[in-house]
Amino acid sequence: MIRRIVGVLLALVGLIVAVVGGVAAFWLVGPDDTVHSGDQHLASKGLAIASTPDLLDRHGPVLHVDVRSAKGQPVFVGVARDFDVSSYLKGTAHTKLVQIQYPISLTTQDEKGTAGPLAAPDTLDWWVTKANGAGTQSIAWPIEDGPYDVVIMNADGKTAPDAQVNLGIEIPKAFVTALGIFIAGVVLLALGILLVLLRRRPAKPGPTGGSYGQQQYEPAVHLPPQYGAPGPQQPQYPQPQYPQPQQPPVRRSAGRRLVVGGLALGLLSGCSAIPEQDTVTTLTRPAITDDAAAAVIKHYNAVNNKANSTRDDKLIATVEGGNLVRESQAGYTIDTYAKAKPIGAFTYTNPVIGAPQISGYPISFVSTSGISDNKEYRHVGVWERATAGSPWMLTFAAGVKTTVKLPDLTGLRRATKADDNRLAAAPQAAATSLATYLTGGAKSPRAAAFQPNADITRLLAGIMSNRAEKAKQRGSTRSITDTFTAPPQSPAFVTKSGTAVVFVSLTHEYTLMPGVNWQFWWSGMPENAFSPATAKYQSGLTSTTIHDAVLLIPPKGKGKIQVASFESQLIEAGGY
Repeated sequence: MIRRIVGVLLALVGLIVAVVGGVAAFWLVGPDDTVHSGDQHLASKGLAIASTPDLLDRHGPVLHVDVRSAKGQPVFVGVARDFDVSSYLKGTAHTKLVQIQYPISLTTQDEKGTAGPLAAPDTLDWWVTKANGAGTQSIAWPIEDGPYDVVIMNADGKTAPDAQVNLGIEIPKAFVTALGIFIAGVVLLALGILLVLLRRRPAKPGPTGGSYGQQQYEPAVHLPPQYGAPGPQQPQYPQPQYPQPQQPPVRRSAGRRLVVGGLALGLLSGCSAIPEQDTVTTLTRPAITDDAAAAVIKHYNAVNNKANSTRDDKLIATVEGGNLVRESQAGYTIDTYAKAKPIGAFTYTNPVIGAPQISGYPISFVSTSGISDNKEYRHVGVWERATAGSPWMLTFAAGVKTTVKLPDLTGLRRATKADDNRLAAAPQAAATSLATYLTGGAKSPRAAAFQPNADITRLLAGIMSNRAEKAKQRGSTRSITDTFTAPPQSPAFVTKSGTAVVFVSLTHEYTLMPGVNWQFWWSGMPENAFSPATAKYQSGLTSTTIHDAVLLIPPKGKGKIQVASFESQLIEAGGY
């Protein structure tokens, strides 16, 4: 009876394990080790369909995504870090993929926002993997630890996607594992059936030769009665003793071990294919790769040369930003007024890139390059991207003499508050000190913090000369001011040598207040490009100039601040 109970239990366990393993091996997984969702229809009222990081919270398996447009349009599918995707889609209507129930159910949720358009996704450089084009587009990505998103869009970034999607998770050795579970279940089932059906053999006869259940005995003997003895006694028949059937011993511990062992095999085999839970909660990456940066600079070269040749204010604004675009546009105005020849074509060559690690927007990188038509200088630029969907813009540019040694940009990182105590001066404090130094003149106490710079010396000498000239005309001038202002925040980076590189764009406001019954006007270039000599001012004469400075701040105790470059561009002149 116990043997049959053990056999039934073993058979039931084997049947369950075999069914689970068989379903996993031959229906869910298959020889390609991949669990597929099957074709699912996904559409959005917005411009994209994006998964949430919670859907990819385990790493190790390979994610397969096959996408084709239900309307025959070119499609895009890609994987990127969540902070890139969030910045790209921020404020734009799109659909979130919030739940996947394999093999057949996908749940979405609409997010409200503007109608876009978005930058064409294939033009962006931050995708981990991507596919773009007509027909079915496919990616296969080994899922990494951390918050990542899958994005499905139309390739143009302007129209709502309507797609057939097939998702798959490829787990290494999943088919072999499931097949092993199936085989283990079949073995357990067979053993259980064998125990149930196996009958015990009959026992052999005892040594007396009697048949089973019988006992040989002899009749009682009648003895003569003795004195005081009782009378004749009735014969006493011994009670037969039936021998107990000899059954084979039940190996209860062995059976139990077999059942437990089978279960353990199934559990362990199944768990070996379970992906690991993510542990990384915040991702970083270099702001840009060297190849992508080279492509950005190559694009800038082409657009910049075209804009320079036609002095196209709008075109140059597509590749430059910040104060730099104001300087370029002012240069166009001055050259047009002076009827100067357009700037000849040139390129920035052999760029060296310093790309800090980033985890959010806005982001930036630094480049140093040769200048094709000027061997005496190197170009130093700061490139910024406001959001994941906006283009890279050159926001700071300066020419540094090749005789000036610039620190290695390898391992460049953004300056932090912790660096303030390690440097000869905190980056923002250095920018403010430079503005204070120029406002106060050569005798300013702040001058001592900087190494001498020939361009600054000439600028300050010109300021003093202008004041001296106006002072000779008694009563002509009530006051002259030259005020230099540093921006509230200047891009600052720290190199692996510990030297900080700070890019400062100072605003120089010049104001002359005429004396009573005096009037002034601009009588030379470049100011006349903005204010012709015919314009007379009796209340005030004004101009605005941008001065771009590259500061090298050494570690504390290693010397003074070096002004590696100092360039000026007038951007406005006039009066009132």
